[in-house]
Amino acid sequence: MNEASPTVPSGREHGLDALRVFAFLILILYHSGMGYVSSWEWHVKNPETSSLLQYPMNFVNRWRLPLLFFISGAGVAFSLGRRTYVQFARERLVRLLLPLVFGMLVIVPPQVYIERLSEGRNYDSYWQFWLTVLEGVPYPKGSLSWHHLWFVAYVLVYALASIPVFRLLRSPAGARWLAGLAEWLENNRGAVYLLNAPNLAVGLLLGPHWPVTHNLVSDWANLTGSWLTFLWGFVFASDRRLLDVITRRRREFLAVGLLLTVVLFGPRPRGAAGTVVSGYYTMAWILTLLGFARVTVTAPSAALRYANEAVYPFYIFHQTITVALVALLAPVQAGVALKWMLAASGTFVGSWLAYEGIRRLGPLRPLVGLRRSSRIRIDSLCQN
Repeated sequence: MNEASPTVPSGREHGLDALRVFAFLILILYHSGMGYVSSWEWHVKNPETSSLLQYPMNFVNRWRLPLLFFISGAGVAFSLGRRTYVQFARERLVRLLLPLVFGMLVIVPPQVYIERLSEGRNYDSYWQFWLTVLEGVPYPKGSLSWHHLWFVAYVLVYALASIPVFRLLRSPAGARWLAGLAEWLENNRGAVYLLNAPNLAVGLLLGPHWPVTHNLVSDWANLTGSWLTFLWGFVFASDRRLLDVITRRRREFLAVGLLLTVVLFGPRPRGAAGTVVSGYYTMAWILTLLGFARVTVTAPSAALRYANEAVYPFYIFHQTITVALVALLAPVQAGVALKWMLAASGTFVGSWLAYEGIRRLGPLRPLVGLRRSSRIRIDSLCQN
């Protein structure tokens, strides 16, 4: 094996940009569907729900968030560049913590307010409700919550807590390890599946004892598993030979993903077997989407540049708009499918209008993760 030097990713991965946008479009459809799918609790629900929606939503449910964490980790590999880690940490705080605080005080409270109204609670005004947010009592007992912005909080924690790992992987020793990993994956066909072992261990050992809460402090299975996925994204983006291995085998991963889809939604294995099948299902679809995205989107475009900048503000705005639309459409006499499409399309249009408004207000841009300048770089991958 040739002597390796520290690897600093250069250039853009347009496939990753496109995959990030795709993942967000899936998120809009998914969150809009939460108001209309039967048997799944959510902040507001339509009076009529559909069990058929469980099928497409179950299909994406196991890989949609791991995909975003993987892309977020990959984005950090490009974001670091030649900057110091102090500069990196400072930027993460501005790009993630500031929107998180803004979101918890401004964006998320309307969701809680609408939910409270749907439960039969009454307030003299929205202002009266909003003052309860300042009491600092966590949701659901109180009104302070990060709701969908839990993802931003987790990525912030991962980005800062993983700096020692980043330093190690970007050292000469780390570069040698990455080169060795690439060679191992190239020469051993089954090796890539062994990389899923840490995530499987988390699911098997922590999963039964720590259900998903998204509250950071008692969410150990999800917190740890998502962190590992985030780190794998960083690892693969740190050496393009690793991405190339995945890309060459994309059809294999597609076949594995389809096979495990049949197993997961046919026999439906339970217990430890179900955890293992679900873990490889998630892995197969992430690698499938990654591989096909890299060969499908190989050149920049104005549309992709626009979408890549817009995704983070869209993410911040979208769920509040979705909750409001589901509540507004609830009394309308229409089919579930039509309402779902109206909520999804309305969420997209509403998020776009909000983005177009705030992107023109320089002082407000940082509140939704935008730089004061309009330059778009791939490091925005890690701010979902």
